[in-house]
Amino acid sequence: MDSSQGLYGQTGALGDKAMTARPVIVSANAAPRERWSGQSMMSGMRSPGQHIGRPARSQTRLGLNALIMAAGVLVVSIAYAAGRAGSSSAIWVIAYWLGELLVFAPAAWRLMSRAGPAESEAAGLAIGVALASYVVKYLYSPAYFGFPDELEHWRTTSNLLASHHLFGANYSLPVSSVYPGLEEVTGALATTTGLPVFAAGLIVAGLAHLLLTAALYVVFRRVSGSPRAAVAACVLYAANPHYQSFDAIFGYQTLALGFFGLTLVAALELGGHRGRSGMARWWVLGVVFTAATVVTHHVTSYVLAGTLTLLAVIGTAARLRPRHRRTSLRRSGAARLAVLAEICIALIVLWAGFVAPVTRSYLSPAARDFLHGIAAVFSAHAASSGAVPQGPLADQLAGYAAAALIMIGLPLGWRHIWRTHRHHMWVLALAAGAAGYYVIALLRVTTPDGAELSGRALTFVYIPVSYTLAMTLAWARESAPRWRGFIARAYAPAVLAAAVSLTLVWGGLASGWPPYWERLPGHYVADGFESGITADGITAARWTRGVIGPGHRIAADFTNNGLLGSYGDQDPVMGVDRLYCDGAQWTAADAALAAGQDVQYLMVDLRTSAYAPDPRGYFGDSSTVCPLTPIPAQNLQKFASIYGANRIYDSGNIIIYALPGGQNAP
Repeated sequence: MDSSQGLYGQTGALGDKAMTARPVIVSANAAPRERWSGQSMMSGMRSPGQHIGRPARSQTRLGLNALIMAAGVLVVSIAYAAGRAGSSSAIWVIAYWLGELLVFAPAAWRLMSRAGPAESEAAGLAIGVALASYVVKYLYSPAYFGFPDELEHWRTTSNLLASHHLFGANYSLPVSSVYPGLEEVTGALATTTGLPVFAAGLIVAGLAHLLLTAALYVVFRRVSGSPRAAVAACVLYAANPHYQSFDAIFGYQTLALGFFGLTLVAALELGGHRGRSGMARWWVLGVVFTAATVVTHHVTSYVLAGTLTLLAVIGTAARLRPRHRRTSLRRSGAARLAVLAEICIALIVLWAGFVAPVTRSYLSPAARDFLHGIAAVFSAHAASSGAVPQGPLADQLAGYAAAALIMIGLPLGWRHIWRTHRHHMWVLALAAGAAGYYVIALLRVTTPDGAELSGRALTFVYIPVSYTLAMTLAWARESAPRWRGFIARAYAPAVLAAAVSLTLVWGGLASGWPPYWERLPGHYVADGFESGITADGITAARWTRGVIGPGHRIAADFTNNGLLGSYGDQDPVMGVDRLYCDGAQWTAADAALAAGQDVQYLMVDLRTSAYAPDPRGYFGDSSTVCPLTPIPAQNLQKFASIYGANRIYDSGNIIIYALPGGQNAP
């Protein structure tokens, strides 16, 4: 690809012989050949259904698909309402899955139908899945933030609005204060409109979620040259375990992902720009979106720097081939992407060095686990150190099936990419990035916290994975005319591809949030996520802020730690589960542990002696002493016998003790 031709080649094509990436306008009587990946989808056969000259039919289908998605959201909301009403019947869990099926099924079916979606319909399907999935997430906790990360960012935003200063203290998540992009945007919206932080946060998170999907659609559409391939990649990306949950919560990664997507769009334009006209605009947008990503979320900015570097390296390697040496390398799109990558890296270093030095200590444990996992791959202990799958057998099988389909499908997608797009910088970068899925799969089974690390990483790895799998579906659809038999030729490819897509969605949702033990809201689970939050805990946390003041070191179980750090603005103490679970007597070792952790107050939730915890335990993943059974009541009663301790709060369920001398500690 000659650099003077830009990213898409002389005619805006993908590769040397690919078709144009722009929509092809035809007459109402023509039957254009639907394109998946810059070539004829049907390898010479005409697709009878898609007529760009007939927009009414496409709009009608889009409206019908939107109606089905809305029905899916309604079914999920009914299942959630039944859960809040106290019903634990399996029929409501089945209703939940039926609703999710209705959300994803229209897009999965339309992208594999013989008459694929037109431009507006494809874009509408991608945005429709994003919107419906976000509404499903909202309906789970419609009155308050319930996910621990949401509570932490709610506290940072509230502190910002109260002090009118950046970089204030957040004891439960200190790093959030030095990456204040989310809080700045949310605070500005709340101040301008008068909305509470909860409502403003929902709007910001929802718009960021839609923005990421729209940006990915634009990138996939431009790179593939096909609306069908673009919506296929977007739907497959929506199958990642965190898309509907962690990537849509009120968290700094959610907003950073929106900026990440916009930076990719700007980089796409910079890499393919063939003249000076308009380039300055894309430079400005690229740098602004890059900077916004850097100041909003650390890991997302690192992935952005790596992505831009990968694109520049692949583009440079392509330019070094003899057939592409006619034009100066520094004037190519790869050089411009290299400059943008250098700007991103420089901003990361400057921000982490001067504003957010705490990032290093915050990310060090995860980095160590990652490196230990890599080392474990080559050790004899790899199999015994990883996470053990949990949950219903059907969910586990769905997760395994989704992983197997991805591992089998990626090589097929690579083969199709090599045959059709091996000269395209962006496609090669996406194909290379998809290989990271195998690394993530190994980390899941070789790292003690593999489920958490792999789940977080899949947010980013699924971007190239989804495009590569879309190319696998393209290969399957283009191979359909060679299948024998009319029925197989007409229906089997669509049925098979729709089944594969929905299996990936089922496996992704089953591996994500909500976890199986709180799939329906409403029932109390001791130290669960949303299901562990009650009015008792919120009231006690607010009492601490109003009576003893913020910033005190308070030991508590997992859920109450989150409430104390957010509603109470306290400094919660982790890693002291031994105080609660190691015997019915307060010992010198307990006193030494409390003093070593500067524990000033100690909260006891008596419900931990009556209810079994969720699979993570009463103290989250840090618990090394407490079994997954109720804590003996005498273990929780021993704090009343501590000499000099004062019981300063008692609601019946929750008791707070001031340890001797602790309340006066600095």
